[in-house]
Amino acid sequence: MRPVVPPIPLEDLRSDVREAVERALMTRMLSTPVPAQQWAQRPDAAAAQLALYRELFEHSLLEDRVLELVRLRVAALNDCDACSVARKSDDVSEDDIACLSSDNDRFTGREQAALRFAELLVLDHHAIGADVLDGLAAHFKEPEIVDLGLWTSMVLGLGRLNHALNQD
Repeated sequence: MRPVVPPIPLEDLRSDVREAVERALMTRMLSTPVPAQQWAQRPDAAAAQLALYRELFEHSLLEDRVLELVRLRVAALNDCDACSVARKSDDVSEDDIACLSSDNDRFTGREQAALRFAELLVLDHHAIGADVLDGLAAHFKEPEIVDLGLWTSMVLGLGRLNHALNQD
């Protein structure tokens, strides 16, 4: 399938965008350069998007395992095969992935709260009420909740955008 927005060849990317893509591939932040090559149709926006993604990926207040569990749960709910097979962290096992749900007691209370938030943000964000927020507050500090929300929103939105642009 031909992408709706053609990716700009890596060698033709603006130098700062190309360097950000190369770093993102090296750190496993990106599994493929293609989405960023599409964003590069708007180089300033691509640079900003890659910088935000990098900030949340490399400097999150959350542990890598929580980030990866949330990313993989969003990928499963988004039905994104490419995102589901990509691995950004070695802290999540295949056994974890086989049980990936907020109601599985394999996961800590913190992980379950993060997964529950992610599930609701994907499936029914209006259902995020006081009970869900209280559950988050029991396990996360306020800045961590912001990190979780930004991370979940980013992987949800980018996964859907990539699908819409025929990337999966």
